Amino acid sequence: MINHLRSPSVSSRLPRATAIASTLLALFALTTACVAKSGTSSIPTLEKNGAQAHLMVDGAPYLILGGQVHNSDTSNPEVLNKAMDVLASWQANTVEVPIYWEAIEPSPGHYDFSSVDLAVNAARKHGLRVVLLWFGTWKNGESQYVPDWMKEDQAIYPHAKGPRGEVTTTISPLSTAAMEADARTFAALMRHIKSIDETQRTVLMMQVENEPGIVNTDRDYSDAANKQFDAAVPGALLTYLDGHRQQLSAPMAATLSHAPKSGNWTQVFGEKAPEAFSAWTISQYVNTVAEAGKREYALPMYVNVWLIEGVERPGRWPSGGATVNVLDVWKAGAPVIDMLAPDIYYPKFYDVASQYTRPDNPLYVPEANFNPYFAAFAFTTFGNFNGIGFNPFGIDDVVTKGDIGAAIGMRFQDTYNVLRPLLPLIASKQYTGKLHPVLQGLANGEDWKQSVRLTDRLAANVDFTAQFDPVKGRAAGMIIELAPDDFVVVGTGFDVTFREMQGPLRDAELISIEEGTFQGDQWVRTQRLNGDERHVSLPDHSTILRVRVAK
Repeated sequence: MINHLRSPSVSSRLPRATAIASTLLALFALTTACVAKSGTSSIPTLEKNGAQAHLMVDGAPYLILGGQVHNSDTSNPEVLNKAMDVLASWQANTVEVPIYWEAIEPSPGHYDFSSVDLAVNAARKHGLRVVLLWFGTWKNGESQYVPDWMKEDQAIYPHAKGPRGEVTTTISPLSTAAMEADARTFAALMRHIKSIDETQRTVLMMQVENEPGIVNTDRDYSDAANKQFDAAVPGALLTYLDGHRQQLSAPMAATLSHAPKSGNWTQVFGEKAPEAFSAWTISQYVNTVAEAGKREYALPMYVNVWLIEGVERPGRWPSGGATVNVLDVWKAGAPVIDMLAPDIYYPKFYDVASQYTRPDNPLYVPEANFNPYFAAFAFTTFGNFNGIGFNPFGIDDVVTKGDIGAAIGMRFQDTYNVLRPLLPLIASKQYTGKLHPVLQGLANGEDWKQSVRLTDRLAANVDFTAQFDPVKGRAAGMIIELAPDDFVVVGTGFDVTFREMQGPLRDAELISIEEGTFQGDQWVRTQRLNGDERHVSLPDHSTILRVRVAK
């Protein structure tokens, strides 16, 4: 996706990562390689248990700490490898790589999977897992990556039309021929991935299409589409929405609050009818593609979402994409899709993450703004929302944008260096209430102080020592409860004071403070802090502390 909010200049350089974090990189790469070769576990799955969801990889919950390369990287091995060099230097564990329909099927029925092999082998070489992004019928609401033979034959593969009959750049979601062609090729792709990766399991998930929808019109106005739009809303959709009223998004609940139980699209959905109609037709198309792929190799599959942009109309964003307006239509139309995943480029990260965190939809962030301000949201994704993954977009800007890119990259590297060894611990504590993210500048006054209630008898007062700066980044981290008297404090730019909430008004007595890291589930101390350094203080580079307080 194009970076909607451009990253501003960053003049100050961050301190380099700690030595212990650097030495762990080789350990993690070796562990990944050994696990991949073992071949003893099932393929990756998304396991759901009530409102909880975990991406299971090699028998254990896996959190994706990754990044997405630019759209054209897979067409150039040198560029792709340089991008993965960046992620390896950050201690990321996963890379998101696009693969293109036009490259895979240059002529009908003839497949070339060399780009897929390139992506998978490059990831293995860098000790990374990979999420593959299928640029099929849709890329950012247009059909840019379909093969040339499809672009040149609009009689067989018709495009959607605007309200005045203008032909758009998007293939119509009512095109059965296009849907069947996409499904056949995606199925062939999944067969190939299974043939090269079922044992090693480098590929974790598949993104089906990229920000599907229709731009420059709110729906297809072809004769066939008009006929369906004027007909009754399908009973399957109405039954689903009626049976899930307690979990509908706020916009959908408001739309249906006074709507009739049946009727045509305008009668049921009012002014949101064109977007809802587009969502229904597109979601069914994508579901057909995903279903064909899963029959061959049933990896978890998700669809990413270009979000609503301000006070605009559908078509300014890809109409029919799984925005909050029509998220529930997608749930009805595409049951094979495991997650609807928001691409978050705007500062209101919490609002978007809340909309896409539901019992039927775990949070996955496939694209976030590659901007120092957004690095902190990795803690938010895993801690506040029990998310399964976080990925900034365009990570190879570190290489291509000189000092500016390098400075941005150092902020992400600083964050990833401390998060990587904590991922198994964080995954084990999700859904328990034991994760407490710290984030500077979330709301009024929080650029100064934040308070966290930990237990009935204990709270943590956070004083931010870093100056809040949305351009250069901000203080961020997490407090993790290991036990009622045992805490991991990780991050940068803040001090923590533990306060007793029962008995005398006093600070809790500190038994010990240690700096270190985790290797698996084992704490490895690098320094015990006492005397003048007997403070829970995280300086201007990310640090991991373990703090024990008196019971």
